[in-house]
Amino acid sequence: ALAVRLFRELREEHGLNENYEMLLRTAAILHDIGTFVSTTAHHKHSMYLIMHSELFGLARRDTMLIALAARYHRRATPRATHPEYTGLDHETRLAVNKLAALLRVADALDRSHLQQVRDITCTREPQRFVITVTGVDDLPLERQALQDKGNLFAEVFGMEVVLRTTATPRGPRFEG
Repeated sequence: ALAVRLFRELREEHGLNENYEMLLRTAAILHDIGTFVSTTAHHKHSMYLIMHSELFGLARRDTMLIALAARYHRRATPRATHPEYTGLDHETRLAVNKLAALLRVADALDRSHLQQVRDITCTREPQRFVITVTGVDDLPLERQALQDKGNLFAEVFGMEVVLRTTATPRGPRFEG
């Protein structure tokens, strides 16, 4: 849900159509599937499993794009030594970069895997894309993950991604 929300918030910047939203949603669902093979390099295992699966209703090209977005949801960025990526045309490579950047941010927002981040508000400041989470005091793991994973987002969208939190205001307590 966070990946789709980010996709919709950044529609003007990425310029991708609804089909790419569906691809991102699918990549977000499947991006950690490689952990069932091994936690070490699970992003590579995710890519392999997705690429070698028949996802009902999806063309092989779409499956490849989902697999690549899952592949790049962690540390490594696309490289000339990655044949699946370099085999794509320039426009499609840009789309993969955008999907992977969005998936990285969404993944960072749930780094603790506790689904604390449910509702976000997005704003733009000069050179910054600010994500504000309401109802949570602090998100140290998510904040660190966003710092670690935000490089691709900054590279692709030309903005630093920033996380802010606001705690839910507490009203007066009445004891009876």
